[in-house]
Amino acid sequence: MRAAFFHDERFTRDASGTYRGTGAIPYAALARYLGHFDGVVVVGRLDQPNAWTRTVVSGPGLEFACIPRASLGPARGAAVIARHAREVLARVDAAVIRLPSMIGPIACREARRAGIPYLVEVVADAFDALWHHGSWKGRLGALPLALWNRRAIRQAPFSIYVTREALQRRYPPGGLTISVSDVIAERASPERLQARVARLSARAPRDAAVLGLVGSYDVGYKGHDTALEAVALLRRVGRDVTLRCIGAGDPARWRARAEALGIADAVELGRALPHGPAVFEWMDALDLFVIPSLVEGLPRALVEAMSRGIPAIGSRRGGIPELLPPDVLHRAGDPRGMAAAIAHLLDHPAELASQAIRSWTVAGEYERELLERRRAEFVRSFRAAVRPRSLRTLAQPTPAYP
Repeated sequence: MRAAFFHDERFTRDASGTYRGTGAIPYAALARYLGHFDGVVVVGRLDQPNAWTRTVVSGPGLEFACIPRASLGPARGAAVIARHAREVLARVDAAVIRLPSMIGPIACREARRAGIPYLVEVVADAFDALWHHGSWKGRLGALPLALWNRRAIRQAPFSIYVTREALQRRYPPGGLTISVSDVIAERASPERLQARVARLSARAPRDAAVLGLVGSYDVGYKGHDTALEAVALLRRVGRDVTLRCIGAGDPARWRARAEALGIADAVELGRALPHGPAVFEWMDALDLFVIPSLVEGLPRALVEAMSRGIPAIGSRRGGIPELLPPDVLHRAGDPRGMAAAIAHLLDHPAELASQAIRSWTVAGEYERELLERRRAEFVRSFRAAVRPRSLRTLAQPTPAYP
């Protein structure tokens, strides 16, 4: 039996037929379902080759049936998605649908109509994602998209949330549900942690510090503006801090913002890195990880940074408070609060080292083996509700789910 996977992720295909993505959905995230199904048909948006889709997603067991991005215009995009979803669902036995997205709710509707069991992965807040996207069109569409995704989640027979409580409060489940992060991270060795703790403990309060931020440049809700303003505030009072960023998309507007703030020489705006060792190597050079997001589910990048033993500071949004203690949190969109939190940790090396240990310890709750075991048990329950396509016809009613 085969399953389909639906999401808005941007994929590109090169001349050899290899598919790449932004890193949001690596091969490992899709391969989870290959332990339960014979193959997975991946549906996303097919884009032109670009600089930010660098993570190879192609691999054994995966077939790609993406929708050309150019065909998803406002006039006929929904109809194109619906027709494509029906075509894909007609040749699979089950569906996994990641929300929020535009493709997702339509795929949910078509799966219900076809009587195909489906599972939703709830990874972010639809309303916040559009409201803070950075355009009036985003704000105009925020509430409709949130209600659309909320209804799809409520009607889903199976749902996996990446948060323990935050997303469940705003988008309640309607069927069987579990909380399990979609993080794929490996903790640094105890020896590497000890070396980091020793280095942080030996810091003087005014030593140079490197901050790191991971997030797409194409959206306004990852907190780049807040981080840039915080760095400007810190440098005005003599703090030698540098901000390093990596992410998909065009960083031009953030480069311009850094220049306007007079901190262009203290900001590095790098491209997205292939998920895995390259990201971990980049993280290992940081002194402090910052996540000033206006929108978050349970942030994978934060857990990955914590797994390297990196102390972190973040906003009080989404699942971030589920990972970080109150004393390192700040109000979203508050550069002064962020700057104060950074300065406090840099002024107290012992506390900085303590936060490194805490980060590494908390990240242990999100280790691959533990999460995959819990997820696999839940997906097995979902798999038990699936009947082979050969025994199902479109005329049959939607099956009853446990």
